Amino acid sequence: MIDKQLRLWIDTDITIGLRDGFLQYKDVDDGYALGCLMHSPEVEILGISSTRGNTDNIEESTQTAQHFVSSFGANSYKVYKGATSNFVASDNTSDNNTEKENKQSDAVTALIENLEQGNLTILAIGALTNIADLIKTRPDLVSKIDSIVSVAGRQSTDEHFISGTFQLKPFRDLNFEFDTDAFNYVLKSGVSVVLVPFEVCKKMWVDFDDLARLRKQGPMGNFLARHALGWWTEWEIVFGSHKGFNPFDLVAAAYVVNPQWFTTKPLFARTEIAPSDTEKGTQKPYLICTDSPANAYPVSYCVDIDEKAKCDVLTRLAKQTIAQQVLGLSHVNIIVEDVDVAADYYQRVLGFERAFDETGEAMSYRGISMKSFALDAGLEEQPVTIDVQFVRHPQAGIYLELMRYHQPTGKTQLPIQPKTYDLGGPRHIALEVANCNDVFHFLKEQDGVTMINTASDYKPVELDGFPITFFYWIDLYGVQWEMEEGRRMGKMLGIV
Repeated sequence: MIDKQLRLWIDTDITIGLRDGFLQYKDVDDGYALGCLMHSPEVEILGISSTRGNTDNIEESTQTAQHFVSSFGANSYKVYKGATSNFVASDNTSDNNTEKENKQSDAVTALIENLEQGNLTILAIGALTNIADLIKTRPDLVSKIDSIVSVAGRQSTDEHFISGTFQLKPFRDLNFEFDTDAFNYVLKSGVSVVLVPFEVCKKMWVDFDDLARLRKQGPMGNFLARHALGWWTEWEIVFGSHKGFNPFDLVAAAYVVNPQWFTTKPLFARTEIAPSDTEKGTQKPYLICTDSPANAYPVSYCVDIDEKAKCDVLTRLAKQTIAQQVLGLSHVNIIVEDVDVAADYYQRVLGFERAFDETGEAMSYRGISMKSFALDAGLEEQPVTIDVQFVRHPQAGIYLELMRYHQPTGKTQLPIQPKTYDLGGPRHIALEVANCNDVFHFLKEQDGVTMINTASDYKPVELDGFPITFFYWIDLYGVQWEMEEGRRMGKMLGIV
């Protein structure tokens, strides 16, 4: 059982499905990392930002992330565009850099907003430009970053990133090399950094049999397998890798899901300039991690991974079961004549108190009228105006949603109270779910399930101004259920 979810931000240079030419496929592993984390109840994804690395073009990674998230993610997931050029550490910039200095990316703005609300772990699986920009803009927020997990580093300049038997040129340490100034700025800030290096990533392989199984495991699994087939072929033919491919970023995602799978040791990271192993006749920077603290910065360096991690993370890429989707009890809804009178009543008779959200704002909403609520509630084009007051029990952690409908108006007299052995139930019981869309499509296929609105185009949509998506359905015994995504008010926030 998960007591409390890890607040997670993902910074990615995702390019799955793109290529530069024949047998020149761009990396697919970011897609595997995102897919794994989307199906991991251990984490709460607060946002996804695009960065460069696999591509020089921020628009490519942004659009690819948006497509992946809209296809397979929850409605609450948002993608924020990152920096368009490399990090500039100095404030003494030329005219060419003035625009970058003055313009804050959407990614940094969103990161600041989320860090102001609470601590974050950041999975950085691309160039660290956005993270460096964040730290430069708001150094006071470094203490609210629990850790930054990145795929980078090696223990010697003699260590080369070779996976295939006839791979002529080693892989680059791309997340470091693409924007070295950004990586060094992050290290110097004193933030906790976890490095998942090539030597550990090379211990996990995805082979053809894995792809064949994954292709049968739901829409996302099928997508990931199909788009990885070209990458697998390139590794087989061009690199001579007969074991498949190393899903680098998926290994880093595995660390976020369960650090206990990894063996780590404290080392110190520094930049060394040495002959390049990827471009003959040139010099390049290497991120070297050793026991020596001289001119270096402390990191947690992964040196090994449990073999069982691969099976677990690949299983997460398959279609989720309904049991995995349900996160906990969200609230019980009660229709009342006056939300304040009802709140006072439940405080008097049961000890419920008026509730506040995680930012300290009162969960009290009056005169709410929005088309999206009407659509989710199955009321189609009817005008809807409601008052809502949430109350929370300080001991049990249970929420009641006290709701008054100004319009439309329903029955004003209570029905005859059923006996304890009569069929029937409360107005509705709300469950927190990880992905409203997935649950909606699952339930539509089940016998004994009737949607509150039987129209063919009924579907969950996100509320205007709120990161909440829901829908109603009625079970075989007349109980009305709400499946809700985005409010995060129950057990997954550690309330119980």
